[in-house]
Amino acid sequence: MAQFYFLSVLLNILAGLVLVYGKSLVQKKNEISVSGDDLFDTAESDGAENATTKDSVAYDAIHGTFENRTFRLVVGILAVFVGIMKILSVFRNDIPVIGDLVPALAGLAGGAALLVEYYVSSSAADSTIPDNIQTVFIDSRKYIGVFCLLAGLLHFVFPQVMLL
Repeated sequence: MAQFYFLSVLLNILAGLVLVYGKSLVQKKNEISVSGDDLFDTAESDGAENATTKDSVAYDAIHGTFENRTFRLVVGILAVFVGIMKILSVFRNDIPVIGDLVPALAGLAGGAALLVEYYVSSSAADSTIPDNIQTVFIDSRKYIGVFCLLAGLLHFVFPQVMLL
């Protein structure tokens, strides 16, 4: 279906951008996090006032969206759902299951990474997750994000290629 094709491209790119450029919600013990915002919080020289430009307002709006936990939860749930539906549905005489395998796997991996990160950051008790899940979905989140970005862009550019 064309709707799942569009959603797959959109959600893979969104999940990839959040995983690559968004700040991790999970902090390791004894780790000091330096975000990109710390670079802009330096003391002003000569008492000059910081002028707000259209570019900085747009940057703050986009960056704030990527840091929003609810946005990440919604993108994660939708990415997993669309990944499952891409495996089950066939688009224009394509081969079932393997026709859109890469975008479906990217959606499942990106959505799972966002959901695991949300769960770990919002759990009230000190719950531990298995080390292999920690390694794959939390520590390697940027690699999953790059995979999602590539899958989304390639799926958009080459819609009829096998596995894409």
